[in-house]
Amino acid sequence: MSYAELPRLLLLTLLFSFAASAQSLTEIHSKIRNAVENKDYQTAAAELQTLERTNEKIFALNNYDYLLARVMEKQGDFGAATASYQAVVNRNSILSEYALLHLSEIFRASGNLFLERIYLHKLLTFAPESLLTGAAQARLTRSYFESKDYNTVIKLLESGQRRAESEKQSQTRNLNPKTENRKPKPQDREQLVLLGQAYLQTNRLDEAREIFTKLVTDLPNVAQPDDYALAGAKVLDELAVGKGNTRKSAPTLADTEHFRLAQIYQFNRNFSLARLHYQAIIEKHPASVYVADALYQTGRGFAQERNFNQAINWFERVQAEFPDEPIAKDALSQAAAAYWRVNKPREAISRYQKLIEKYAGEENHERPFLNIIDVLRDTGASAEALRWTLRTQETFRGKLPEALALFAQARIYIAQNDWGRALADLNSLQNFPDLGGARVAGGTNLSEVLFLKGFALENLNRPAEAIEVYLSIPDGRGEYYGWRATERLKRLTRDEKTQTFAREKIGELTKNIETRNAEAQRKAAQAVLRLTENAEVRAKMLEIVRRAYATLPDYQKIPGGKVLELGRKAVLTEKRVNPSIDYHQTLADEFLFLGLYDEAAPELENSDGQTRRRADAVKILGNNLELATTRNQADFNYTLAVFYKRGERANRAVSYAEPLWKNIPADYEIELIPREHLELLYPTPYADALLKHAAPRAVDPRFVLAIMRQESRFRPDVKSYAAARGLMQFISTTAERIAGELARENFRQDELYNPPTAILFGSQYLSNLFVVFPNQPPAVAASYNGGEDNMLRWLARSKSENSDRYVAEIVFSQSKDYVYKVLAGDRVYRMLYDENLKTK
Repeated sequence: MSYAELPRLLLLTLLFSFAASAQSLTEIHSKIRNAVENKDYQTAAAELQTLERTNEKIFALNNYDYLLARVMEKQGDFGAATASYQAVVNRNSILSEYALLHLSEIFRASGNLFLERIYLHKLLTFAPESLLTGAAQARLTRSYFESKDYNTVIKLLESGQRRAESEKQSQTRNLNPKTENRKPKPQDREQLVLLGQAYLQTNRLDEAREIFTKLVTDLPNVAQPDDYALAGAKVLDELAVGKGNTRKSAPTLADTEHFRLAQIYQFNRNFSLARLHYQAIIEKHPASVYVADALYQTGRGFAQERNFNQAINWFERVQAEFPDEPIAKDALSQAAAAYWRVNKPREAISRYQKLIEKYAGEENHERPFLNIIDVLRDTGASAEALRWTLRTQETFRGKLPEALALFAQARIYIAQNDWGRALADLNSLQNFPDLGGARVAGGTNLSEVLFLKGFALENLNRPAEAIEVYLSIPDGRGEYYGWRATERLKRLTRDEKTQTFAREKIGELTKNIETRNAEAQRKAAQAVLRLTENAEVRAKMLEIVRRAYATLPDYQKIPGGKVLELGRKAVLTEKRVNPSIDYHQTLADEFLFLGLYDEAAPELENSDGQTRRRADAVKILGNNLELATTRNQADFNYTLAVFYKRGERANRAVSYAEPLWKNIPADYEIELIPREHLELLYPTPYADALLKHAAPRAVDPRFVLAIMRQESRFRPDVKSYAAARGLMQFISTTAERIAGELARENFRQDELYNPPTAILFGSQYLSNLFVVFPNQPPAVAASYNGGEDNMLRWLARSKSENSDRYVAEIVFSQSKDYVYKVLAGDRVYRMLYDENLKTK
C-alpha cells in the first residue's frame, strides 16, 4: 500500500466507525424505548445507566437523564429520580420545567413542603408560559396553605382574582361572546375555598362568610351542588353556630337558606346535616312553603341510608299533613317501597292500591300495578302475581304498560320453567311497537325478547328454530344479547345432540354463497362465523365479509387515520444549532423521542405545528386546500388520540373514537375492526395500579376496566348527579365502608379523584361483590350499579344462577343497560388483552 492511499483508508475507517457507532446508538435507543413502552422499567433503567457510564455526552444531549428519572420514579427509587431530575435542571435542559415539577411532587410526597415551594417558584420563574404554570400556581398556593402561611395564601389568591377580573373586563370590552355568562370553573371554585379558609384562619370572618356564601349560591349546576358548595355549606354552618360547638341543631336562618343548605348536604349524601336544616324548617318555620319538601326529603335521606323504618314515618307524615300537595303522591309511593324493603308486603300492596285508586289516570299510573306484581313475586305468590299481570294488561290495553305487564308475565313463566307459555308471551311481545327499552323500569327490547325466545325454544328441544332466532339477533362490539346469542349458538354447535342442526344451517348458508349479492354474502358469512370454530372456514368467511364491506356503503364508512411521524427520530451526537422556534412542538418532539406520551400529547396539542402540517398537506395533495387540510387534520387528531392513549389519558382516546364509530352498523364484525381503533375504544390506562390492586383480590383487571369505562369514561376527576366521585364513581357511604375495610384512617372523599386510590377502592368493592355472587360478572355489575340487595331479589325471582335467565329480571332500566354495556365491554377487553393486560 502506498502512502498516497493512507488518508483514503483512514477516512473510510472513520466513516465505518461512525456508522457503526450510530447504528449501535440506534439499537440502544430502540431497546430503551421498547422497555419503557412495555413497562419493563428494570431493563430500561439498566440500559440507561449503562449508557450514562459509557457515553455521558450522548446521555445528556438526548435527555436520557430525564427519562431515567421518570423510570426511577416509576420504580419507587425517589432518591435516584431526584438526582437525575436535578441534573436535568442543572444543565438547563429544555425539559427543565418538567423536571422542576417532578421534583416538587417528590418533595411534597415526602412531606417537605418548603422544598416543594422552592421548585415550584423556580418553575414559575423559569417557564412562565409553560402548560404547567396553572397547576404549579394552584399547588404553590395549597402548599402555603398546608404550611399554615395563610397571609401568603391570601396575597396570592387576591392577586389572582384581580388579574382574572381585569381579564374579564378586557374581554367584556371586546364583546367576546364566549366569555359572557361564563359559569364558574372548578379550579376557580377550588381557589375560592382556599381563600375562604385562609380568611377564616386569620380571623377575617366577614370576608370568609362572603366567599362561602358565593360558593353555595353561585353554582355551576344548581341541580348538582359540587364539593365546593359542600365545603361552603359546612363553613357557613360553623360560622353560625360557633366553631367547635356540637351540631345538634341547625343555626337560626331564613327558611330559604335552610332549604338551600339542606339540598347541598342531601345531594352530597351528608344526610345527617341535611336533616338538621330540614328539621329547622319544620319546627321553626311551620308556615313555610318548604315544609312538605322538608318532610319528604327527610324520609328520602333515611331511605338512602337504608333505614326504611324511619323513612316510613316521614313519608306517612307527608300524606297525613299534606294530602293534597303533589309531593304526597311521591311520599305514598316511597312509603310503599319502604314497607316492601322491611318485609311488610301487605302494607306495601295496600299503599300501591291506594296509589291506583287516588291517582288514576295520572302520569306513571302503571307503576303501582307493576310494583304489586314484583312484591307478590318476592313473596312467592306467583299465581296472584299472574292475576295482576292480566289485570294490568287489560287496564292499559294498547299502551306501553301492557307490554311491560306481558313481559313480567313471561318472566314468571320462565322462572317456573313453563317454556310453552313463556314462548307464547314472547311471540306476542315481538309484535309490540314499543317495549320500553332503557327508558322505563321493567322495560325490555327486541333483542332481549328474541334471545329469551331462542332460549325457550332450546328448552323445548326445538334447536333448529332456536338457531334461526339466535342468528336474527345482531352481534357486534356493543351488543350484549348478540354476544349471548353467539355463545348459545356455540353451545348448540358443540353439543352432540344438536350439532347436526348447526352443520345443516352452515351448509344452507354457504351453498352458492359466492353467487349472491354483497349484502346477502355479508349476512350469510357473518352467520357462519357465529356457528363455527373451524379456523379454515372462519378465514374464508372473514374474507367474504371483508370483500362485502368494501362494496356496501354503510360498512365502508369506518374511520381511518394514520399515526403521523412526529418527534425526532435520530439520536443526537452534537448539540442542535437551530432548534424549532415552536416551543411546544420542540417539547413534544423531545418527549416523543423518549416515549413519554403523557407529557408529549398536551404539548403537541398546544403547538403551532398545525400550520406547518397544513402547508405540508398542500404540497402532498396539490391545490385542493380544503381536502388537504381536512385529511391532514384528521390524521393529526387520530395521532393525538393515539398519543393520549399511550400516555394513559384514555378519556381523550375514547372521546375521539366513540363519535366516529357511532354511525357504523352495530353488527360490524369485531375481528375486522382495525386493531388500533379497538384499542382507542377499549384502552388500558393505569395498568400498574390495576395489576397491583385488582389481581391480588381475585378480580380480573379487564372487568375493572369495563366497569371504569362505563362509570367515568376514564375521567379521574368526574362527579355524577348522584355525587359519585372519580374513575370508579363511589358514593360517600360506600367509600366510607371500603375505607374502613382497608384501614384507611382520616379518609377524605376527594381522595377518590386519585386514580390509584379509586382503583384500590373499586377492586376491594368488586372483590366483596364476587364473594356474594361467585363467578357471576353480570350479577356483580348489576350490584355495582343498583345495589347488591336488589340483585339478590332479582336473582331470587329468576330461581336460577344462569345469567341468561336472571339478567332479564333486572327491573331497574339503568342497571340492566349498565350490565349490557359493562359485559359487552368486558367481552372486547378479553378479546384484546390477557389477564396481565398485555395485548393478545
